[in-house]
Formats: sequence, C-alpha cells, structure tokens
Amino acid sequence: MVISLAVLLVPVLLIVWFFTRTPDAPQVDPVDWQPILAQARQKAGYPVLAPSTPPAGWKPVKARFVERGGQWVGDTVASGNRWELGFLSTDQIYIGVNQSDEPSTSAFLDSVTRSGRPDGMVVVEGHPWEKRISDDGRTRSLVRPEGRSTAAVVGDADYPVLQGYASLLTSS
Repeated sequence: MVISLAVLLVPVLLIVWFFTRTPDAPQVDPVDWQPILAQARQKAGYPVLAPSTPPAGWKPVKARFVERGGQWVGDTVASGNRWELGFLSTDQIYIGVNQSDEPSTSAFLDSVTRSGRPDGMVVVEGHPWEKRISDDGRTRSLVRPEGRSTAAVVGDADYPVLQGYASLLTSS
C-alpha cells in the first residue's frame, strides 16, 4: 500500500510544483527606435511625436511604422499611416505613444486606448489633452490632435506618469 501511495503521490507533487512555481522574469531586449522614428518622420505626412530623450532607466521595447495599406498587427491592414513607440518604465509598466491619420479617429482610439471613455482634460506643455480611461479602470490615455493625425499616450499608469511622458514628446 505504501508503494502504491508513493506511485500516486510523486506525480501529484511534480504537477503541483510545476504549476505553482514562479517563472523567471522574461528577458526583454531593447529595440533601436531611432531609425524607425526617422522613417516615420520622413513618410508619415504629419508631425510624428517621440521623446527627444527618454526618461532615465526606461527601456525602448516597441517601435514600428507602417504606411497606409501596409500590414499592421497580425493580418490587419493600416487604414492610415501608423506610428507606435513603447517603453518599459523603471517600474516595468508599458507606456506608449500611438499616432495615426486614419479617417476613422474613433476606431483608432478604441484600438489603442482599450475603448477608453473621456475622463476630463489636462494641459501638458501648453497642449490640451483629453484624458481617457478603460472600462475596467486599468488603462489610462491622453489623446490630442497633432497636425492631420491623432496622438495617444497610453499606459497602465496614473495620469501624472502619462503627463510626464507626454511632456517629453516633440515632433522634431
């Protein structure tokens, strides 16, 4: 009976150990975003926003630009010139700027803000930004028109963090 119990107990213990262990933090490699920014600023047809100098300790993890009609994410086709630049903050929170000159501003904003609803206004560096918050309260966004495009600063962070990042954005 002891042998039978051991035969059953060992696999159960292995399964419990496997499903309850904490995996190591994933390795996130920084991306070289400057060349993609240069391409976006050359081809977008609107003032492309990016920080002249990212905050100390922030890691660039996503940079992409696609022209209207190009493949965006998965099998989707960009209906406008799309720019996205994302960083991991020192707190490991993703903060990104998204821009597009898509004809349907609401569809673009729904996709990047997680269907965020208006939550007031704030002025950053003399520019008015509309605050938005997702239905579950997790994702906050700052949205404003920029030339012929719409820009959104998005993250699972409080508004002051987003405002700090938005204050660093320039179009040159």
